[in-house]
Amino acid sequence: MCCTCKVNVTISNTNFGAPARDAVSRGVLPTSGMTFQIPSLITPADAAPTVAETAEAAAPSNTGMTSQYLTGTVSKFAGQQTITIELLERSNPVFFDELSKQMELAYLKAIDSFILAGLISGGTTGTKDYAQTSAGIIDYVSTESPLVYSGTSFFAKNFLAGTGMWSALLGAVDSTGRPIYNAQPQTYNAAGQSAPSSIKGNVLGLDLLVDAYAVSTLADNAAFIIAPEAATWYESPTSYFSVNNVGNMQLQTAIYGYGSLLVKQAKGIRRWNVA
Repeated sequence: MCCTCKVNVTISNTNFGAPARDAVSRGVLPTSGMTFQIPSLITPADAAPTVAETAEAAAPSNTGMTSQYLTGTVSKFAGQQTITIELLERSNPVFFDELSKQMELAYLKAIDSFILAGLISGGTTGTKDYAQTSAGIIDYVSTESPLVYSGTSFFAKNFLAGTGMWSALLGAVDSTGRPIYNAQPQTYNAAGQSAPSSIKGNVLGLDLLVDAYAVSTLADNAAFIIAPEAATWYESPTSYFSVNNVGNMQLQTAIYGYGSLLVKQAKGIRRWNVA
């Protein structure tokens, strides 16, 4: 790579962040171990304490609490770059800052894709096939959101969508042709808000987060209705380190971190399913 160029800014198409991480709850990894466990009262074999109406002088309800354990597996996410000493020392200082930024964006892409895969494998398929229309989206939210509550005791809060679903929301109109989620001002429709200028918004009371790494059409898994408490992303701080290779006077720099997605209640993650 030539080191005579002046680097002022780097143009890239990788600035997507990690919306899937924002759609679930966050936790801190234990300081050691590649697995960890948390108690769970979810399976039919578990039992929680009970309380019942009790007559005078009668023994109170006595149900011994028993629980299973959910096991989280820790994964490492890492990437590296090799650069010459000339490029490091003789290029504009902004270069190394931009390199670090791009490595961080690549790290976010890796964990976001990992979380999306976990939501698909650990979540619950929608209870029916939904039409790939505005009416189908309304049916999806109105059907699956109550099932989140009845299945987990938590409320659905987030609507994680791919770009195909986002496009459908932006283009959704009512029977008179008025926008449903993109009305300015929103006088006639109060179904939510979705705008081309932000990946955040609102869909029928759910917080919208658009994820560029999710399914980009209205196919299966193009959206997820999520109770954040149903899944937690546990992560360590992100670290950098650099190593000099004296043999060729090159520098290797790496970014890495550890993370684990633990789906605690599958019924709190409702996947879009198409007709």
